[in-house]
Amino acid sequence: MATLETTFAGLKLKNPIIVSSSGLTDSAAKNQKLSEAGAGAIVLKSLFEEQIMMEADWMGDPNMYPEGSDYLVGYIREHKLGEYLNLIKESKKVCNVPIIASINDWVEFAAKIEEAGADALEINILALQTDVQYTYGTFEQRHIDILSHIKKTVKIPVIMKLGDNLTNPIALIDQLYA
Repeated sequence: MATLETTFAGLKLKNPIIVSSSGLTDSAAKNQKLSEAGAGAIVLKSLFEEQIMMEADWMGDPNMYPEGSDYLVGYIREHKLGEYLNLIKESKKVCNVPIIASINDWVEFAAKIEEAGADALEINILALQTDVQYTYGTFEQRHIDILSHIKKTVKIPVIMKLGDNLTNPIALIDQLYA
């Protein structure tokens, strides 16, 4: 019988089917079903710092109670981060496939993700180059800097999700493999 085993980012997979970050991967129960259905790996729903901060800002009014608003922002941020770390831990308990966490450019959160047991980390940088005074290559350099810093922070494999909005993707790829 043929084998479908492969590797991805240094992870051994029983097959090349990787369930990508989506609403399908936002709970341990769903991830367990995906694992049981034959997924080779699971990328957890991406966690974006901007979403957390928007939610916190929406709930608090800094004009009325600045100290209360600051507390609320910090509380919501820590609560959401804790939920995500718990998603990693719970998914690892019920899944027999690699669990890949997915965050945007949150460098300081990468080590906590590794500690929670993620097998790899996907960096999902959702950014558009909008600076009128743009210097060629600075947008790509930001990606390189984030990836370099995170790779120095964790020992697990790091995957960078690249969009189609790069001005010079070949130069970025060259730098990533330098």
